[in-house]
Amino acid sequence: MTPTRETFGNIPHGSVILFYCLTLLTLAVFAYGVWRRFKLWRQGVPIAVRELLAGNLRQIWGKLEPGLQRLLAEGLGQARVRGRGLPSVAHICLFAGFMMLFLGTTLLEIDHLASGISHALKFHQGTYYVIYEFTLDVFGLLFLAGCVLFLWRRIRRPASVGHRGTDWYVIISFLAIGITGYLVEGLRIVWQHPTGIAAHCSPVGLLVSGWFSGLTESSARSTHLAVWWVHAALVFGFIASIPYTRLLHTIAGPLNLFFARPELGRMAPVTMEEVEKTERIGVSAINHFNQQQLLSLDACMECGRCEEACPAFATDKPLSPKRVVQDLKELMTWNLKPQTSGRTESQAATSLRARALHGETIQIETLWSCTTCTACVRVCPVRIDPLTLITDLRRNRVGEGALSGTAATALRRMQSSGNPWGFPAAERANWSEDIGAPTVKENPSFELLYWVGCAGSYDRRAQRVARAVVKLLKHAGVNFAILGQEEKCTGESARRLGDEFLFQELASANIATLAKYNVRRILTHCPHCLNSLLKDYAQFGGHYTVVHHTEFLNQLLAEGRLKVAGGAPPSEAMTYHDPCYLARVNGIHQAPRDVLKTASTAANSSATDYREMPRNREKTFCCGAGGGRMWMEEEPQKRVCALRAKEALDTGTKTVAVSCPFCLTMLTDGIAAQSDSAQVKDVAEILAERLSI
Repeated sequence: MTPTRETFGNIPHGSVILFYCLTLLTLAVFAYGVWRRFKLWRQGVPIAVRELLAGNLRQIWGKLEPGLQRLLAEGLGQARVRGRGLPSVAHICLFAGFMMLFLGTTLLEIDHLASGISHALKFHQGTYYVIYEFTLDVFGLLFLAGCVLFLWRRIRRPASVGHRGTDWYVIISFLAIGITGYLVEGLRIVWQHPTGIAAHCSPVGLLVSGWFSGLTESSARSTHLAVWWVHAALVFGFIASIPYTRLLHTIAGPLNLFFARPELGRMAPVTMEEVEKTERIGVSAINHFNQQQLLSLDACMECGRCEEACPAFATDKPLSPKRVVQDLKELMTWNLKPQTSGRTESQAATSLRARALHGETIQIETLWSCTTCTACVRVCPVRIDPLTLITDLRRNRVGEGALSGTAATALRRMQSSGNPWGFPAAERANWSEDIGAPTVKENPSFELLYWVGCAGSYDRRAQRVARAVVKLLKHAGVNFAILGQEEKCTGESARRLGDEFLFQELASANIATLAKYNVRRILTHCPHCLNSLLKDYAQFGGHYTVVHHTEFLNQLLAEGRLKVAGGAPPSEAMTYHDPCYLARVNGIHQAPRDVLKTASTAANSSATDYREMPRNREKTFCCGAGGGRMWMEEEPQKRVCALRAKEALDTGTKTVAVSCPFCLTMLTDGIAAQSDSAQVKDVAEILAERLSI
């Protein structure tokens, strides 16, 4: 006999009709729940969905392709889920099992409908049937394994994982669906009596059938029908509950993967026309977020990865990215839901005031705790962006004059003096007087502009880095120049603090200066300047090739323009700290290591003892200075740099190499508080010392 089985074998015709009626009812409940959330999302600022479908087919595909690739790689491929131990294994098992069972159920229904039209269209038989049954049997085990692992994790209750009462319903219903599915299969084998490969292609079902071997065919059929209805009811309940439980992320998550901004370190600009039109800057109410941001709130599974990666949370500051997302989600659900006719206007207004966005839902201390390190965005499996939510809220607070203290002073100094220290522009190039760094006026034929930045210009410790860079450039014969007094702060800190128009004022001045000297290629030793010049300035017409000094030094070494030869390399242990805006935001992490490796290796000798910190490269841990926190006072026991310094010292290092002036300052403070023997140096300083220049 050809191996096969009926889709509704042993199910009376009346039960089949009832099954389809309940299916329609379930789908109606499901659709209502999704529509209910969709109405909340669309109350945000519209996103350009229609633009995705504008143009010819090639243009449409070009716009859709990135989102579809993310859906395939990060949705179906679970790329951002992998690599997290037990939670990753549990999710992948559950996801793979569920998707295969869902696909199998869909194919079975297609076969049922097709065979109803014509028996010749039936395909659920023969070799296909054997492969189908075996595949679903195996993936059913994966599904159950994922359920058990999640149940174990739920019992352990990790602090970073969100907990709701409905979570128990979800995991128990999953287990029940998987178990009853195998019971239905085992009972089918008992009453159907398949033989040969038709029985053995369902090994788990065959094993379960042995539990009921004592039943008569009549008892097996009645038991099969009863268990089949229990299984169907569980599936109906699961489908209907998706929009009302944490399972909503199965819908919102893929949508957010498609619509999310894929690039780290890029902020959306604000125009004066927008401010005049809306009479606000930033976000002062929940519906001021855009539709994709509101959608992302429902995509959150509360897995806690963002919280685990957050440096502010790790130092007991009043910020948890997960909590920010969940608090905004609660506010969205309450403030944007349709008001019932039984509530008076005054009652509705009172309720809305009780759920104000600023000051009550999100505390101002929470906003200023963020270092904008982007760690939370990078680790989120569905690309939720708590950072953009925070910076949009910051913009409103700064616009309303809510920022005070040393950070506000730094902003005023940027506006009046072009740097956060408030030093005169005339002193900006004083650091270079004795080493002869040429200005653009002195060397108008320069090929490379060295952007020194505010720290390199005014901070005494960072000036030593700028001097080392200049020495290395001159030693390699590079035709470069600096702007000198004409350089201003890029405004990166101002933008991340929330002062968008101060940033635009500084950016416009710098872009005009760069255009004046026809600058196209820029070198900088500051990752924050690099990111701003590369990504922020491009939004306002400033398009440049921007190179970090570690990349350029590595290139000079590779070309032989800088040569390390002879002599013994330093003998002390060394580690390297990856700056967030260099490694995570801009993907530059190998070049500084290559420079250190070359600098610490002598001819015919092994390299210095190099030791990696546990959190490195894209997974680096913040120094605590980003997002404008460089200019904020901080309690000693809550300093992020203290945690990172301890992590560095735990490697046994004597030298902590850095490649960012902010990191240099913060880690110098953190190391000094914990060690008298370790030192912090920039990669350029280490290379210059090795070359004795």
